[in-house]
Amino acid sequence: MKTLITGFNGKTGFEVAKKAKSASIVSTCAVRSLEKAKANYGSDYSFTLLDFTKPETFEQALSDVDSIFLIYPPGEGIEFERFLETAKKRSVKHIVYLSLKDVQFMPFIHHYKNEKLIKKTGIPYTFIRAGYFMQNLNDFLLQELKERKRIFVPAGNGKTSFVDARDLAEIAVMALRNPSLHQNKSYVITGNEALTFYEVAKRMTHILETPVEYTNPSVKEFKSWMLSQGADSSFINVVTGIHFPTKLGLAKGISNDFEKITGKKQTSINEYIRDFKQYWL
Repeated sequence: MKTLITGFNGKTGFEVAKKAKSASIVSTCAVRSLEKAKANYGSDYSFTLLDFTKPETFEQALSDVDSIFLIYPPGEGIEFERFLETAKKRSVKHIVYLSLKDVQFMPFIHHYKNEKLIKKTGIPYTFIRAGYFMQNLNDFLLQELKERKRIFVPAGNGKTSFVDARDLAEIAVMALRNPSLHQNKSYVITGNEALTFYEVAKRMTHILETPVEYTNPSVKEFKSWMLSQGADSSFINVVTGIHFPTKLGLAKGISNDFEKITGKKQTSINEYIRDFKQYWL
């Protein structure tokens, strides 16, 4: 039997795949293009075809799978409930689901519904409720940082609890290795401090030794600029929504679950900037 790792091409899924391999967990990574995955990674990882919009791919992807690291994918037409039904039919024994911090207070987002759907299946679960990804700094924030040395998101003056996806992956792999210790538990995984984007810009300035500013655009200014740069309106709305809780001052909560589970301190934003500084220079 093996573990199915979804979200391989994303921030956390790839980190889980790397750590699972290091931990000698037998796993297969779900991708929508086998050709592209094999061209990029060769035989480093095992791959299986899975498209959440195509239920006909579910049975094969779940063949001989007894546990899943599960990420809800972006896009329309996601057959998430049907995927869970297939997982139950295939006798999957454990789902580690990447969720969102404070999800229990946000019934309007898909993670809220998805947690309930997973519980409804009766499959033992571990929910990893994550703070704001540090990896966003070298993902959708990267272009503005590289070209204009600015953090350009409508997050106001609010603080957010940044978390390194590598820390999330460590918790996920621990849950996959020892499911009985983490069965039907929810963990809130954040960094060790909450920061405004002004503070993040200041730290980047110091570590990168080049000026970085946070411009704190209004939602209107952000949308107008992004549209002028050719960004898709649905993507712009997603990014705006991600930063809305921060703008309202609702994203600053800190959790020590990572330290309690691993016995280690969370990765700090300073460590993260040092580790990935080549992205922004």
